[in-house]
Amino acid sequence: MAAGTLLFGLALLILVVLVVSWPLFGRKRPAVRPASRRESLEREREAIVREIRELDFDYRTGKVNDEDYRRLREARVARGAAILRELADLEQGTVLDPEQAIEEQIARLRTVLTSNGKSPIACPQCGQPVRPSDRFCPQCGAQLRAQQGEAVFGAE
Repeated sequence: MAAGTLLFGLALLILVVLVVSWPLFGRKRPAVRPASRRESLEREREAIVREIRELDFDYRTGKVNDEDYRRLREARVARGAAILRELADLEQGTVLDPEQAIEEQIARLRTVLTSNGKSPIACPQCGQPVRPSDRFCPQCGAQLRAQQGEAVFGAE
């Protein structure tokens, strides 16, 4: 009986060693895959939104004064806008430098100008061409109101 118990214990020990060491004999792969640029930007965007909400709450409860609130919020909104632009560029598959983006926008405005023979209607916030029937800018979402052939901000 002692030999049977000894063999059973040895078999159990071998089984435990195999189960514990199984990951060491598996494929070699990184434990954590590196985050893609899109994933890291999405995480940063979520963090920025959370920070802005917390800052707004702190301002409403009186924990942050007016000057600090404006300065901190402006910096976070600017970073959030940069992240959104970079995400949009990733969706399009191209990352444009600012000068190239400006040149493309000028070319788009010239195309609109020459195609209809008159001055294009453009969003006053981003300069994107808009149709006279548009109520909101398709690029930035600014509210538009047609007034004598020009797009202007609506009354808020």
